[in-house]
Amino acid sequence: MKSLSRAPRLLVIVALLAAANGAYAATAAGTAITNQATATYLDAQAKPQTATSNTVVTTVQQVASLTLTAGSAKNAAAGTQVAYSHTVTNTGNGADTFNLTSANTGAFSMTGVQFFADANGDGVADNATPLTSTGSMAAGATFKFVAVGTLPAGAAAGATNTITVTTTSAFTGTVKADATDTTTVAAGAQLDITANTVGGPGAGAGAEASAVVTNTTAPGTTSRFTLVLNNSGASPDTFNLQTALDAAMANQTLPSGWTVVWKDAGGSVITNVTVAANSNKQIFADVTIPAGTAEGTTNLFFRAISSTSGVSDIIHNAITVAAITSQVTLTKSQALDATCDGVADTAFSNAPITTGALPGACIRYQITATNSGGAAATNVVIHDTIPANTTYHTTNPLAATLGAVLATLTGGVGSLDTTIGTLAPGASGVMTFGVKINP
Repeated sequence: MKSLSRAPRLLVIVALLAAANGAYAATAAGTAITNQATATYLDAQAKPQTATSNTVVTTVQQVASLTLTAGSAKNAAAGTQVAYSHTVTNTGNGADTFNLTSANTGAFSMTGVQFFADANGDGVADNATPLTSTGSMAAGATFKFVAVGTLPAGAAAGATNTITVTTTSAFTGTVKADATDTTTVAAGAQLDITANTVGGPGAGAGAEASAVVTNTTAPGTTSRFTLVLNNSGASPDTFNLQTALDAAMANQTLPSGWTVVWKDAGGSVITNVTVAANSNKQIFADVTIPAGTAEGTTNLFFRAISSTSGVSDIIHNAITVAAITSQVTLTKSQALDATCDGVADTAFSNAPITTGALPGACIRYQITATNSGGAAATNVVIHDTIPANTTYHTTNPLAATLGAVLATLTGGVGSLDTTIGTLAPGASGVMTFGVKINP
């Protein structure tokens, strides 16, 4: 019987090395998309084989895209300033800069419309530097800013104005977004801040050229300013309270260690105050100056501003830090006590201990309080705390050259006190104690 020959079967399986479609964030511009195919098959001898194609590369191009938060509406009194918050987001796939422009129309024209950075989104400009663009923004980044304009003094109550804020991509000029802010003139509050009493120093609109009240105080003390907020308008309003070092309120960062706490007439801490129409409210600004502050005068500008109407006023005050008649300074030094016999191995120094401080060794501390002023300091107490990773060591324990001492228990942690009481000018009191490094 004649045999029939059979041609070998060619089995081909093609596998494409490509990702399936899915919902992903925009692919970054410049991303290289590579693709390569393989085929597996049996050859004429029925042996498995693999064939690999060349690799093709596609580079993702940049696409501009953005979003801009919607505008808002406010009421504001004629002649006042109003600010509108906005956030632009770069929803494109590459870095882009967005230019900021505005146009305003309506029954009156807003004057001096400008943009300012507002990083924390509180609706208040971070500084006095106007912007015309966001600067370069990475893909996905956001930028917060305010659009600020001034209502004309003669704007009629009930009249409206529309500011159109436009953000335009610098990469693709046809890509832009708009937001509309609407301002209605209100017969609102009229604010004047005066010092101490109604009609007192500081009467009149705006910040004064020189301080109307200057408090003289010493470092390490709190000085109080009494302010009266006078609302002579026909509407009540709520005013946020702010402090700055300049009349433009651009620098609201006080010197290091300085604080201002606002309080109402009852002594409660506040951040804003509501003043009824044709009425007034007394408030206090308590300014704390840290110890060690150098002598000199610092100007302080206190502002009350409505986030609703934009009505505001500023009063110019100042603080003079003067030399004090009594001033206690503290000096701390240390020495190694390697054998924990209660006696310092070396002279006391404020230099770091770099050798010998092994677990189980001791450290001796010495704190000296000196009155370098010209008058007695009273109620003087030296206080210290047992450092972490150590315990109180009682061989040659807490001692002082002046006053009564109070120590923690043996091997304990906590605090140590020496009540010196009165420290005469030029006098010093010394507290000495030891700690053991945890073994």
